[in-house]
Amino acid sequence: MMTETIARRAGDYLGDGGRYLIWEILDGRGVAAELYVFVDTHEIANIETRSDRRGEGLARALYRAADTQVGVFHAPAGHRTEEGDAFARAVGGPVADYPCDCFACDTIDDEEDDD
Repeated sequence: MMTETIARRAGDYLGDGGRYLIWEILDGRGVAAELYVFVDTHEIANIETRSDRRGEGLARALYRAADTQVGVFHAPAGHRTEEGDAFARAVGGPVADYPCDCFACDTIDDEEDDD
């Protein structure tokens, strides 16, 4: 991996005026990777790496920087995409712990009860 600089800022993610903590790695083509974290809970909202830069450890570097600076949490498994779940399992770390009654979490709870 080339030497990269990780920048941190606060800003909008979904275009709804919400505030997120954002870590970014920029290169000559723009944003190479970015991590969005909810300001109030420090739960990861999204992490994305540009397709031509995948496999270089950029997402892991962003996670480590964010976790070192503010302490971050992965979303509960039912709230993750397949890619997000693979990332959370690969890097490890704590999962946000809050009561949730959404369908995805209920389904996971039911599967765990069956074990």
